[in-house]
Amino acid sequence: MTKTKTILFVLTGQGDFGDTGAKTGVWLEELASPYRLLEKAGFDILFGTPGGVPAPLDPASLDEPWLLPAGHWFLGQPTAMAKLEAPLDLAGIDAERLAAIFLVGGTGTLWDFPSSQPLGQLATDLHAAGKPVAAICHGVVGLMTATAADGSPLVKDKAITCFSNEEEAMLEYDKLVPLLAETALVEQGARYRRAGPFEPLVVEDGGLITGQNPASAEPLAAALLRRLV
Repeated sequence: MTKTKTILFVLTGQGDFGDTGAKTGVWLEELASPYRLLEKAGFDILFGTPGGVPAPLDPASLDEPWLLPAGHWFLGQPTAMAKLEAPLDLAGIDAERLAAIFLVGGTGTLWDFPSSQPLGQLATDLHAAGKPVAAICHGVVGLMTATAADGSPLVKDKAITCFSNEEEAMLEYDKLVPLLAETALVEQGARYRRAGPFEPLVVEDGGLITGQNPASAEPLAAALLRRLV
């Protein structure tokens, strides 16, 4: 059987930052760096969101100092940009067609990822099949509905990282978001690791590959690629 070369990027469809009046969405760097690296390596990349709604880009990620070369490149890719407007519905995706899944970050994920049963099921199925499950920053909360073979949370007793409570507090997001990723995952039994604020960190534990923050996007993509080639 031919080995699949398809990777699903899971994106948030949440554009509103709660009831603050501010906007949120996908953090561009966490999308652009992995997309560029994996596409160049010959992988076919699908975009999916909970419910198949369009995936907005977080406006803050489009400004300096957060807009980096990969982001500039991505914004100039019409095909990739068009995918944001017409992502697949996670509920209709068959895990068997995928080589891996990658949960992209952005604060929007804190609203629509933790309760997404289709997302949890995809992560559960891929992990059970021995395929890589990668997630970065706030996107790691998409693992909260995923389970291990015994029915326990997938992250239980696993070494993982995600956007830290310290980083949330530095941005003054900690009082505004519906949950804190670090706290929520630790409550599920994860063995949380972190680097200094906004410093890169990638943690691999079996088939789980997690990155702490936007600075971790490129090394996380490289770690995922190593698992796939």
